Amino acid sequence: MGNGKATLIFTFFFGIPYLCAQLMIGIAYNALVLHADSIWRTAVGAIVGATIIYFAKIPLERPLRILGKYTTIQFIHLAVRFFMLQEAKLWKIILNYLLDLTVAFAAIDLVRVLFPTPEAHAFIIGTPFGWVLAVMVVSLCIGAYMDLDAMSLVPTMKKMRNL
Repeated sequence: MGNGKATLIFTFFFGIPYLCAQLMIGIAYNALVLHADSIWRTAVGAIVGATIIYFAKIPLERPLRILGKYTTIQFIHLAVRFFMLQEAKLWKIILNYLLDLTVAFAAIDLVRVLFPTPEAHAFIIGTPFGWVLAVMVVSLCIGAYMDLDAMSLVPTMKKMRNL
Protein backbone atom coordinates (compact mmCIF):
# COMPACT_ATOMS: atom_id res chain seq x y z
CA MET A 1 0.00 0.00 0.00
CA GLY A 2 1.39 3.39 -0.98
CA ASN A 3 1.64 6.49 1.17
CA GLY A 4 -1.23 8.20 -0.63
CA LYS A 5 -3.61 5.32 -0.09
CA ALA A 6 -2.52 4.94 3.55
CA THR A 7 -3.12 8.66 4.10
CA LEU A 8 -6.60 8.45 2.60
CA ILE A 9 -7.46 5.42 4.70
CA PHE A 10 -6.12 7.17 7.81
CA THR A 11 -8.21 10.25 7.01
CA PHE A 12 -11.46 8.42 6.26
CA PHE A 13 -11.09 5.62 8.79
CA PHE A 14 -9.71 7.57 11.77
CA GLY A 15 -9.44 11.35 11.26
CA ILE A 16 -12.96 12.22 10.11
CA PRO A 17 -14.68 9.74 12.49
CA TYR A 18 -12.69 11.17 15.44
CA LEU A 19 -13.85 14.70 14.64
CA CYS A 20 -17.42 13.47 14.05
CA ALA A 21 -17.41 11.67 17.39
CA GLN A 22 -16.29 14.87 19.11
CA LEU A 23 -19.04 16.86 17.35
CA MET A 24 -21.57 14.22 18.38
CA ILE A 25 -20.47 14.74 21.99
CA GLY A 26 -21.02 18.48 21.59
CA ILE A 27 -24.42 18.02 19.97
CA ALA A 28 -25.58 15.40 22.46
CA TYR A 29 -24.50 17.42 25.47
CA ASN A 30 -26.14 20.60 24.19
CA ALA A 31 -29.31 18.65 23.40
CA LEU A 32 -29.43 17.23 26.92
CA VAL A 33 -28.45 20.31 28.91
CA LEU A 34 -30.26 23.57 28.36
CA HIS A 35 -27.65 25.61 30.18
CA ALA A 36 -24.42 24.52 28.48
CA ASP A 37 -23.26 28.14 28.49
CA SER A 38 -21.87 27.65 32.00
CA ILE A 39 -18.15 26.85 31.96
CA TRP A 40 -18.65 24.36 34.81
CA ARG A 41 -21.35 22.42 32.93
CA THR A 42 -19.35 22.49 29.71
CA ALA A 43 -16.32 21.15 31.60
CA VAL A 44 -18.41 18.29 33.03
CA GLY A 45 -19.66 17.45 29.53
CA ALA A 46 -16.11 17.55 28.19
CA ILE A 47 -14.89 15.20 30.94
CA VAL A 48 -17.65 12.70 30.18
CA GLY A 49 -17.04 13.02 26.42
CA ALA A 50 -13.26 12.62 26.74
CA THR A 51 -13.74 9.52 28.89
CA ILE A 52 -16.06 7.97 26.31
CA ILE A 53 -13.60 8.75 23.49
CA TYR A 54 -10.72 7.30 25.53
CA PHE A 55 -12.46 3.94 25.88
CA ALA A 56 -13.55 4.00 22.22
CA LYS A 57 -9.93 4.37 21.05
CA ILE A 58 -8.62 1.15 22.57
CA PRO A 59 -10.38 -1.26 20.14
CA LEU A 60 -9.07 0.80 17.20
CA GLU A 61 -5.42 0.31 18.14
CA ARG A 62 -4.79 -2.86 16.13
CA PRO A 63 -5.93 -1.55 12.71
CA LEU A 64 -4.29 1.80 13.43
CA ARG A 65 -0.99 0.07 14.24
CA ILE A 66 -1.19 -1.99 11.04
CA LEU A 67 -1.93 1.14 9.00
CA GLY A 68 1.10 2.86 10.53
CA LYS A 69 3.31 0.08 9.16
CA TYR A 70 2.23 0.77 5.58
CA THR A 71 3.28 4.40 5.39
CA THR A 72 6.44 6.43 5.66
CA ILE A 73 4.57 9.69 6.27
CA GLN A 74 5.86 11.11 9.55
CA PHE A 75 2.52 12.62 10.65
CA ILE A 76 0.73 9.27 10.43
CA HIS A 77 3.52 7.54 12.36
CA LEU A 78 3.36 10.20 15.09
CA ALA A 79 -0.43 10.02 15.25
CA VAL A 80 -0.37 6.23 15.42
CA ARG A 81 2.20 6.27 18.23
CA PHE A 82 0.29 9.00 20.08
CA PHE A 83 -3.02 7.12 20.01
CA MET A 84 -1.56 3.78 21.16
CA LEU A 85 -2.88 3.67 24.73
CA GLN A 86 -3.12 0.02 25.72
CA GLU A 87 0.47 -0.26 26.97
CA ALA A 88 1.24 3.46 27.15
CA LYS A 89 3.04 5.30 29.91
CA LEU A 90 0.99 7.47 32.24
CA TRP A 91 2.18 10.78 30.72
CA LYS A 92 1.04 9.66 27.26
CA ILE A 93 -2.38 8.62 28.55
CA ILE A 94 -2.75 11.98 30.33
CA LEU A 95 -1.72 13.94 27.20
CA ASN A 96 -4.14 11.91 25.10
CA TYR A 97 -6.94 12.49 27.57
CA LEU A 98 -6.16 16.22 27.72
CA LEU A 99 -6.33 16.42 23.92
CA ASP A 100 -9.72 14.68 23.95
CA LEU A 101 -10.88 16.92 26.80
CA THR A 102 -9.85 20.06 24.91
CA VAL A 103 -11.48 18.99 21.67
CA ALA A 104 -14.68 17.88 23.46
CA PHE A 105 -14.83 21.22 25.33
CA ALA A 106 -14.39 23.09 22.03
CA ALA A 107 -17.05 20.95 20.32
CA ILE A 108 -19.57 21.57 23.11
CA ASP A 109 -18.84 25.29 23.04
CA LEU A 110 -18.99 25.43 19.23
CA VAL A 111 -22.41 23.79 19.15
CA ARG A 112 -23.63 26.13 21.91
CA VAL A 113 -22.45 29.18 19.94
CA LEU A 114 -23.92 27.94 16.64
CA PHE A 115 -27.31 27.07 18.18
CA PRO A 116 -27.98 29.66 20.93
CA THR A 117 -31.79 30.09 20.84
CA PRO A 118 -34.50 27.78 22.22
CA GLU A 119 -35.64 27.09 18.63
CA ALA A 120 -32.11 26.13 17.66
CA HIS A 121 -31.89 23.93 20.78
CA ALA A 122 -35.02 22.10 19.66
CA PHE A 123 -33.45 21.70 16.21
CA ILE A 124 -30.19 20.13 17.45
CA ILE A 125 -31.97 17.34 19.29
CA GLY A 126 -32.24 15.34 16.07
CA THR A 127 -31.13 16.80 12.78
CA PRO A 128 -27.41 17.73 13.18
CA PHE A 129 -26.69 14.58 15.16
CA GLY A 130 -28.08 12.51 12.30
CA TRP A 131 -26.03 14.38 9.70
CA VAL A 132 -22.79 14.01 11.67
CA LEU A 133 -23.55 10.33 12.21
CA ALA A 134 -24.19 9.95 8.46
CA VAL A 135 -20.86 11.64 7.65
CA MET A 136 -19.12 9.30 10.11
CA VAL A 137 -20.69 6.18 8.61
CA VAL A 138 -19.92 7.24 5.03
CA SER A 139 -16.34 8.08 6.02
CA LEU A 140 -15.88 4.69 7.69
CA CYS A 141 -17.33 2.95 4.65
CA ILE A 142 -14.94 4.78 2.30
CA GLY A 143 -11.98 3.97 4.55
CA ALA A 144 -13.01 0.33 4.84
CA TYR A 145 -13.61 0.03 1.09
CA MET A 146 -10.15 1.39 0.26
CA ASP A 147 -8.32 -1.52 1.86
CA LEU A 148 -9.66 -2.90 5.10
CA ASP A 149 -8.20 -6.28 4.09
CA ALA A 150 -4.75 -4.89 4.81
CA MET A 151 -5.84 -4.18 8.39
CA SER A 152 -7.74 -7.40 8.88
CA LEU A 153 -6.81 -9.88 11.58
CA VAL A 154 -8.20 -12.79 9.52
CA PRO A 155 -6.16 -13.57 6.39
CA THR A 156 -8.00 -13.42 3.08
CA MET A 157 -7.83 -16.26 0.53
CA LYS A 158 -5.20 -14.33 -1.45
CA LYS A 159 -3.02 -13.96 1.65
CA MET A 160 -3.56 -17.63 2.54
CA ARG A 161 -2.38 -18.74 -0.93
CA ASN A 162 0.82 -16.78 -0.47
CA LEU A 163 1.61 -18.57 2.80
